[in-house]
Amino acid sequence: MGQSAENDFRIGEYWIGRKSGRDTYYRYWYDPERGVTRRASLGTSDFEEAKDKLAVWYVANKDIPELSELEAVLLSDVIRRYYEKHAQHTESHETSRANLLIWLNYFEPETTVHDATRPKAIDGFIRHLQDKGNKSSYINRILTDGRSAINRAWKDGEIASAPFIKTLKAETAEPKGRPLEMEELRAFYHTAETPHLKRFILFSVATGARPSSIMDLHRQQIDIERRLIDLNPPGRKQTKKLRPAVKLPAPLVPHIEDGWQVTFRNKPLGSIKTSWRKQRARCGLDAQVNPYSIRHTVARHLRASGVPVWEVGAQLGHKKKEDSITEIYAPMDPSYLGQAVEAIEEFMAEMLVDPSQRPLVSLPIRCPSKSGLEAETVVNIGAGDEIRTHDPNLGKVVLYP
Repeated sequence: MGQSAENDFRIGEYWIGRKSGRDTYYRYWYDPERGVTRRASLGTSDFEEAKDKLAVWYVANKDIPELSELEAVLLSDVIRRYYEKHAQHTESHETSRANLLIWLNYFEPETTVHDATRPKAIDGFIRHLQDKGNKSSYINRILTDGRSAINRAWKDGEIASAPFIKTLKAETAEPKGRPLEMEELRAFYHTAETPHLKRFILFSVATGARPSSIMDLHRQQIDIERRLIDLNPPGRKQTKKLRPAVKLPAPLVPHIEDGWQVTFRNKPLGSIKTSWRKQRARCGLDAQVNPYSIRHTVARHLRASGVPVWEVGAQLGHKKKEDSITEIYAPMDPSYLGQAVEAIEEFMAEMLVDPSQRPLVSLPIRCPSKSGLEAETVVNIGAGDEIRTHDPNLGKVVLYP
């Protein structure tokens, strides 16, 4: 029998171990027909990688009886199979993985689908999430991923039925970020000390896009000749949060660079939160001013400028059920979003006015802290942002409890 690993790790009837004098980890199991313990190399000497490989192998090779009763199927098996075969291949795989792990961490490994989905069990799960201060909308997303895993097992013929899992009544969502006044925005932009923050502000104003769209924006999505920006990267499937094609405002053209448009140390930026928070403190702005504030500022300006409602919706990516397939070709129309881009160009020109020509209006030198007390403004901004990466191989973890 193989030596035990640094930490015992077992899935079902399989476990990890090493041969005496060897660094490589093996998958071990007991063969009842031969009465011996057997092994197969996992091809790695790294314990964490060995755990991942065992989890992947187990999910791919475990025998699945068809139309099993709910009492005979483990919830953990259903969730693992769903993640490995479906969820990890979706655009929202990181969110799905986090939500599914919450299910696995709450329910014991030997909990069956039947026991986990009983009304009292689901109610207990919901209370557990509520006690942690989670809102109903977030809890519903967690419940949805677990429900999706169970429904997939039913559709694939692994379980005989798909039990009902309730949905909470969600609270009315508060808008993300208050709009900014022009002088607030001018000061915020011109006093920003980090280039990636200034570029984020600039591209956000030019498009009115969601922050995630700006982080993903690459030169290949920008057609200078046709004056178009396709906010949806090539190969990315559109979601309910539509990423539209919008007009390229003239003031943005000189700022377009090769590669990713918002970078930090020559790498694509995954989060602007730290730089934004420090700049907000420097300007003395309240905590309601967040990266979404620019999108809401642009939306308010478009409406105030008399831009037609349908153009505002198209600019912001507000998908409507009545949208026609012919609108796929709308960006090629020279008049497409004509009034919207004209209003945005006027807005950008105002924001970009050189402070030497028109001084910035003084903003408070103090800002509210999280506790509601007054706190000194932050003036020392370091280089460290909450840098995440677009590298698909970094931080990739196989789902297992």
